[in-house]
Amino acid sequence: MTEENTFIAEPTQVIPADNNWVEGISSSQSVCEVASRVLDARFKAVCRWFPLAADDSTENIEYVHQLRLSVRRAVEAARVFSGLIEEAGYGELRERLRRIRLAADEARNWDVLCGRLSHGGNIPANLLKQIKAGRRKVQEPVVAAYQVYKSETYGEKFDKLVQDVESHRYGEGKRRFVRQARKYLRPVVKKFFKAAEADLTTDESLHALRIRTKKLGYTMEIVSVAFNPAFRKKLYPQVMLLQTLLGTMNDHATAKSLFGDWLPKSEDVEEKAFLEGLLLAEEQATDDLKAGFLAVWTPKVVSHLKRRFRAYH
Repeated sequence: MTEENTFIAEPTQVIPADNNWVEGISSSQSVCEVASRVLDARFKAVCRWFPLAADDSTENIEYVHQLRLSVRRAVEAARVFSGLIEEAGYGELRERLRRIRLAADEARNWDVLCGRLSHGGNIPANLLKQIKAGRRKVQEPVVAAYQVYKSETYGEKFDKLVQDVESHRYGEGKRRFVRQARKYLRPVVKKFFKAAEADLTTDESLHALRIRTKKLGYTMEIVSVAFNPAFRKKLYPQVMLLQTLLGTMNDHATAKSLFGDWLPKSEDVEEKAFLEGLLLAEEQATDDLKAGFLAVWTPKVVSHLKRRFRAYH
C-alpha cells in the first residue's frame, strides 16, 4: 500500500476494549447496588471513548467503534434498570445516548468502507480524494455532538443519575439481585427467539436478528452474576459468535450499499471499473456469508439454544 493510502489502513495500535463484565457486583447485592455499579461503568465507558472518537478518530478507527459499543451497552443497562429511574429522566437519558450513537453511525459506516478499500489494491487518485473528503464530512456530526456533550455536562448528569439509583433502596431497588435477574432476562430472550425463528431469507429479518442478538448479549453481561458459571462461559460465547457472524454480514452489506450508491456518481472510467470490482466482491461475500449462515442456523440449532436458555428465564 502506498503512503498516501495509509489513512484507510486498519490500525496497528491495539486499543484495549472495555471489559464486558462489570467488576464489583454479585448476586447477593441489592438491585440498586448492582444497578448503580453497572450504570456507572457503562456511562464511564461512553465518557472515555467520546473525546477520542471526536478528536482522534483519524489516529485509530476503533475509537468510533468503541464509542458505539459503549453507547449501546449504556442504553441496554438503562433499559434493564429503568424501574429505578424517574420516567422523565429515563427518557432524557435515552435521548442523549441516541444522539451520540446517531452521530457516530455514519462515521462507523465509512470506516467499514475504508477498511474494505484498503484491501482493494491501488486506489485511483480522484477516488482517494473523495474518500478523504467524505470521511472528514461524516466526522462533523461526531464533533458537533461532542460539543453538546461538553456544554450540557453529560458526565455530571450521568453521575447524578447513578447517585439517584444507588439511593433507591425501596421497592424493586431493595430486592436481592439474584431474585430479579430472571425478570430482566426473560423479555430479551423472548424477543430474541421471535427474531431467530422468523423467515431469515430477507435482509430485514437478518437485521432484526442482529439487533436482538446484541441486546441479548448486553443483557447477559449484566445478569450473568446471578447464574451458574455455564451461563457466562458456555452460553454467552454462543451468543457472541452469532453476533460476530451477523455483524460480519452486516459490514459487507453496508460496504455493498455504499459502493452501490457511489458507482452511479462516478464519471471516470478507471474509478468506475475499480468500484465495480469492489461492489462485485462485496455482493459475492454477502451472498456467500448469508448462504453459509442459513445452512447452519437450522430450526434444530435454534431449538437446542432455546432449551438451554429455559434454565435461566
